[in-house]
Amino acid sequence: MKKLLILGLLFSTSSFAAYKTYDPHKDSKYVTKAISGICKSEHQKYDDLDYQLKSNIGSMSDADAKSAVENLKDAERKRWECIEKELNKKNITLNLEQLFKENNL
Repeated sequence: MKKLLILGLLFSTSSFAAYKTYDPHKDSKYVTKAISGICKSEHQKYDDLDYQLKSNIGSMSDADAKSAVENLKDAERKRWECIEKELNKKNITLNLEQLFKENNL
């Protein structure tokens, strides 16, 4: 009896739930909701770092510029990870691995 229960749990339909790939036409509302809601601080941090880098790049040393770019990339990764977590609640995925690879993150 225990074996059947364990097998039933292992092969339940929820364990096979698959995420659908993000569709910008249908799912953009969820990204907007995440950015304006729970992921607002990550999004704001990314925007602030992006603005600072663009405003100050001409006066930065190479080391400072490299550090600023790394901080920006880290903030962008955290922003996308937060958005992904929120999309996952709707069984949607951005495919972060591919997204990070395409954006050199």
